[in-house]
Amino acid sequence: MNDFIQQGVTHVATISSVATQAALKSVTDRPIVFGAVANPYIIGAGTSPTAHRANVTGAEIPLPVDSAVVLAHEAFPEIKVWGTLFDPADPFAEFYLDEAKKGAAAAGVRLITSACTSPGDIGAGIQALKAQGAGGIVQIPSVMIGGGFSAVVKSTRQANLQLVATTTSFQGAPLALGMSFYTNGYEMGLILMRVIHGEDPAKIPFHRGSRKLLVVNRDAARQYGITIPASIVARADSIIGGKPSTDAPAIGAAAPLINSRRGNPFEFWLVALTQGLAYAALAWGVYLASRVLKFADITPDGTFPLGAAVAASLIVWGMDPLLATFAAIIAGMIAGYVTALLHTRLGVKDLLAGILVMTALYSVNLHVMGRSNVSLLDIHTVVNDVHRVIPSSVSWPDDLSLGVLFLAVTAVLGGIITWYLRTDFGMAMRAVGDNPAMITAQGVDKRHMIELGLALANGLVAFSGALIAQQQGFADVGMGVGTLVAGMAAVIMGETLLFKQRGIGVTIIMVAVGAILFRGMISLALRLGLNPIDLKLITAAFVLAALALPRLRFGRRAVAA
Repeated sequence: MNDFIQQGVTHVATISSVATQAALKSVTDRPIVFGAVANPYIIGAGTSPTAHRANVTGAEIPLPVDSAVVLAHEAFPEIKVWGTLFDPADPFAEFYLDEAKKGAAAAGVRLITSACTSPGDIGAGIQALKAQGAGGIVQIPSVMIGGGFSAVVKSTRQANLQLVATTTSFQGAPLALGMSFYTNGYEMGLILMRVIHGEDPAKIPFHRGSRKLLVVNRDAARQYGITIPASIVARADSIIGGKPSTDAPAIGAAAPLINSRRGNPFEFWLVALTQGLAYAALAWGVYLASRVLKFADITPDGTFPLGAAVAASLIVWGMDPLLATFAAIIAGMIAGYVTALLHTRLGVKDLLAGILVMTALYSVNLHVMGRSNVSLLDIHTVVNDVHRVIPSSVSWPDDLSLGVLFLAVTAVLGGIITWYLRTDFGMAMRAVGDNPAMITAQGVDKRHMIELGLALANGLVAFSGALIAQQQGFADVGMGVGTLVAGMAAVIMGETLLFKQRGIGVTIIMVAVGAILFRGMISLALRLGLNPIDLKLITAAFVLAALALPRLRFGRRAVAA
């Protein structure tokens, strides 16, 4: 916004609530015309459509979340408890949740929530809602959750939960009730033309969208094994897919495309275990950089989504998932090597070198994907390879199939890392972190060791990102936020839980265990059904407890002695 002012623009047009908030703060002497804002009054644009800031006007789009809950109850009257994922970081999360609660009260059903602070929480969040008694999901709008909506679709299918979307921008739900963002943008453009032609923004009321858009997706309904009631189909504004066949299943019946299985109480923990196994490679990558090389590397926050972006994009383009995963590893190694070169050849501090590469990778990831998000829903991934190798796994939940694969991969990869670190070359790499002066005196070029070590470390991180993308069903440019924290938490927890014998093999195993425990703690916090805004606090408390217990135990023994 400040750049607009410096360039002397005469009018500012904003599309999104965050952009409009920035404009309201910075731009006071020229017109602002906004669009795609659900509630302009929350962000301070005014108090009513006619009582607003003198230089502000635009088109608001209040999504009918309350009506969507009522629609969900009409379509599936047997469901008395509905759930929704809640992103505490979304500025409109509370607003939409309040609207959803109004709809639930009107329909006479109960609405429960589960926190979702990152795309990786979506699968565990859906399982947490099911464990708390939800029979279906009415997903309120959210930028982050919307980017990973394919994971919502995948998880609800596997959990045999019905799904209703509250915006037509979310693809893959059998039912969606929202408003047209295309129409909202067009209405915003008309208002902008009026302002450009001289009308006073103060005299132009906010245009409030009112026409709801009901979309019935028969293709998605068949995937869920349901049919949409004829009364709802009759009033749909848009119908996706052909007419249902004469032998279409009734509501709640199983279709051939999904498993007709009962809910398993261990299913919730299966998701956490599968993700923990996939995060083991990330933890090992962080361990190599931080513990073996003693290098403060922040590159994983960029290489994790890089691995996901490369793998997802290549898979969508038709490449074999295994080759795409291998390409992701190579991409991560290149990124880690660049970080090392900045440090060893140009003298850039280790932390700054990682920050520079991580920052650059954000743009690289966008170029790789061509957009901010790539969906892998219903696309051939490594899970299909598991089904080919183990035919009986076709009837398994995807997370069980992937869990078996990830366990095998983790065992093999852990063995390779342990073997490598015990070789002369691996011991030389360990010596670079423990005693760089000594290893230099032995004629070893520590610069080469750092470059190779960071390449290997970030290759492991990218590998983890590629696995997670295929497990959750999408790659997103923002999925790397907090990656380094998760990796360090796994490393520290693994080291804390080490037995008295601290051999390299035991350390590698316990770091992987730390990754599994960390995901388990996050899942437990979700399962407890706590206030969504407390998720990070509770997770931090769990980690702190895991770190403190061994010290407390040893302290008591010392006192007793």
